[in-house]
Amino acid sequence: MTFLRTTFQTLQQFCIGAVVACSLLGAGLAQAERGPATAEEGERIVKLAAVADKDPLATMNSAEGRWFQKWADDVPDYMFGPDKGVFWFHNGVAKGDLMRVLRFHHTVSTAAFQLQKKIKDPMKNEADNDAKTLAGVEGVLRAYESLVVKNADNRVAAIDEMIVARNKGGLEELVKKMPPMPSR
Repeated sequence: MTFLRTTFQTLQQFCIGAVVACSLLGAGLAQAERGPATAEEGERIVKLAAVADKDPLATMNSAEGRWFQKWADDVPDYMFGPDKGVFWFHNGVAKGDLMRVLRFHHTVSTAAFQLQKKIKDPMKNEADNDAKTLAGVEGVLRAYESLVVKNADNRVAAIDEMIVARNKGGLEELVKKMPPMPSR
């Protein structure tokens, strides 16, 4: 009886180990199969960013928005990390659902910008990173304006001040003066 129990336990452990190994191998192969961004994906994202300017909430919740979020996480040749612009919005300027929508729009705006300019990793060049940050903030402001038109309760005084600065031609200077990203 002990022999059977030991044999069964050994077989069970072997099967569990095999399943775990196959799962890890499959995940690694799936990641390895994801190649670099394609021109078609780039065009798709630029179009998605333009649509999101007009209705950011619906775009974020759409199948296309969900595809983009997965794509941005999985694509191996572009880095779409946060910047000081998104941290500014995140640090008490916007809250809750508004913050989620603005963060999504920041990512899709910066991705579209980077794809159009072929900037794979903006952290490698300060000028590229500054340009990416500005593009993200501009995108967020467009999304915010659309959200306020649909619901005045979305209004945030600090973002309204940025729009005034943008309209007077001072957005780039204001973005440069934003506090740096917190260190990790």
